[in-house]
Amino acid sequence: MATKKNTSSTKLMKKKADDAVVYQVMAALVLLCCGLLGLRSLRAYYSTVGGFSALYDVSYLIGIGGMVLALACIVAAILVKRPLVRALLPWPAAVGIVAAATGFSMRLAWTDGFPFLYFFCGALALQYIILKLYRWEFFLVSLSTVLAGGLYFCLSSGMLWTYRAIFLIAVLAVTVVCSSLAVVAASRHGGYFRFFRWNVHLLGKNGSPALVLAANGLWFLCTVAVLILGSLFAYYCMFAAIAVEFVAAVYYTFQLN
Repeated sequence: MATKKNTSSTKLMKKKADDAVVYQVMAALVLLCCGLLGLRSLRAYYSTVGGFSALYDVSYLIGIGGMVLALACIVAAILVKRPLVRALLPWPAAVGIVAAATGFSMRLAWTDGFPFLYFFCGALALQYIILKLYRWEFFLVSLSTVLAGGLYFCLSSGMLWTYRAIFLIAVLAVTVVCSSLAVVAASRHGGYFRFFRWNVHLLGKNGSPALVLAANGLWFLCTVAVLILGSLFAYYCMFAAIAVEFVAAVYYTFQLN
């Protein structure tokens, strides 16, 4: 009797958790649509003389304020133990990250940086949805792939080292190194990686770091080739990143069953 009751309770808790994930994914999509519409309106206003005059001087303040908000949410997520608070913190953190990117992009690139902001918002929402629906392993593969695709997109129109390209190549380098080290360490400890006071389950049962390492190695080689061969090769590598993301999504979707 007690066993049946425990089983029913476990199934009920799992159903509630699955429902919560669905709501979170829907909220992420709604927030993405609102963010894209807001950026579109902001771009139209900022392209005018009045909008530029009103926002240019405060754009750095927007960027700094967004950074402070994002960092505060990240620190709170590390220190706070209440599950509800930690579940809500990603939302203001995402707003802060987008605000920081928008403020600095407006200051440094006028309206030319808005296509990158559209990509940035989409990538942020995509990574959040993958983290909620799939394994950490797919998240790490997708993270390096999306960063590489964004870098190749920036460089495909010409080998111009804009702030966006410099930012992406720096983040991609850090991501490739850190994710490679993390999955190698996790493979030696049953798939778990110790991060502060959490044990993060990076690799599934009988999981291998091979896919993450293969993706990281691929984008390292492609990035070196782009730096040597130029913008035309970056254009083709951008589509290669899209193809890898699609194949990885299909593979890890079948792995859910």
